[in-house]
Amino acid sequence: MEIGIYFNFILSFALILLAARLGGELFERYLKQPPVLGELVAGIIISPFALGGLINDPVILNFAIIEGAFGLHEFSAMEIISEIAVVVLLFVAGVETDVKAFLRQGLTGTLVALGGVILPFILGYVLTMWLMPDAGIVGWLFIGATLTATSIGVTVRILMEMGKLHTRAGTTILVGAVIDDIIGIVVLSIVISISSVAKAGGEISIAHVSLDALKIAAIGFAVWFGLLMVGVKFHRYISRFLLNPFKKSGTMPIFAIIVGLLIAYLVTMVDLHPVVGAYVAGLMFAATDEREDILDKTRPIMLFLAPFFFCYLGMQVDTRLLWAGAVIAVILIIAAVIGKIVGCYIPARFAGKMSHTESMIVGIGMVPRGEVGLIIAGAGLLAGAIGRDLFGAAVAVSVITTLVAPAMLKPFFKKQDMLEESEMPIEQPE
Repeated sequence: MEIGIYFNFILSFALILLAARLGGELFERYLKQPPVLGELVAGIIISPFALGGLINDPVILNFAIIEGAFGLHEFSAMEIISEIAVVVLLFVAGVETDVKAFLRQGLTGTLVALGGVILPFILGYVLTMWLMPDAGIVGWLFIGATLTATSIGVTVRILMEMGKLHTRAGTTILVGAVIDDIIGIVVLSIVISISSVAKAGGEISIAHVSLDALKIAAIGFAVWFGLLMVGVKFHRYISRFLLNPFKKSGTMPIFAIIVGLLIAYLVTMVDLHPVVGAYVAGLMFAATDEREDILDKTRPIMLFLAPFFFCYLGMQVDTRLLWAGAVIAVILIIAAVIGKIVGCYIPARFAGKMSHTESMIVGIGMVPRGEVGLIIAGAGLLAGAIGRDLFGAAVAVSVITTLVAPAMLKPFFKKQDMLEESEMPIEQPE
């Protein structure tokens, strides 16, 4: 491999970070919007499908492919860094989370996740069946699955930037997003299995496929909940045996983040996304006495890497595909937003006994599809279950819902702050 590719990789990495920082700064300082929105837009602008392709810049167009061991696999170095960035982001979010509040909101968050999966799935399936009858049952199922997704990475970054990660609504969103991710894996597993059987011309057995998916769900929930309970019940032992040996050298926070990376990998063995493992690993350390020290040292790492993830996510968007199936895309975007808001609002309002404003925050916080929606759409295209038109519509849903969520959340958070201030007791002069 030519050594020039390594130099190009360094330059590409620096340019993406620069674009992310400039985009985030522009949106925060001048447009008064969360920086994550500017990072996403910056990625779309410099992508190979927009500015990068227009100027034919080899640095931007080159995604630095590195051959794996024995040349058997190929990995995009940019993609690997992007995945590490979102894992670190979720680890830090886990450490910042109030574990007791997380457990208190467990039931509400679970119901929010269920509502945020069921209603969007039904809307996606029915609307696609009505608008594109030729897509067939597998195509309808894939679009339904795309609409169930929630990007926990995008949601966490928004909550962090707005300082709302510790609120009741913020905690409920986190619980819902984590459980939504597990449910989403189950839904995707079912749809892919049905697609494989249909493509092979075999008879589709919903019962058999559902049973396999439920096994995945049961194992996933058991691992997720087990790790959470380890952190809650044995945090003193975690401090004594895992963290204390590294305190004198000052590397204790770094060791904590290494443990987070290891757990993020281990959960993939039971078909969970690494971000779920990273978040639970963060929750484990959130219950320890070393929490603040870990946050103090790992937050700068997260602030360095996280913008790269969101800018790189924007770079994956082929703007040309957004115009394919434009009519159905608009309808599905509306359904995706309404489905999540209504599906999550109802359990938050009535089961969680939250105010109207808090319930709206929960609903809107679950709207971004981000990279999860893109992954599901890509799986459908690769499986031959959906064509380019439906893929373009699914990409549009993922991009637009991710872009509109921060702007939609801001006024509701502002309203909630005003309500809380008005309810504070006024001190009487002596």
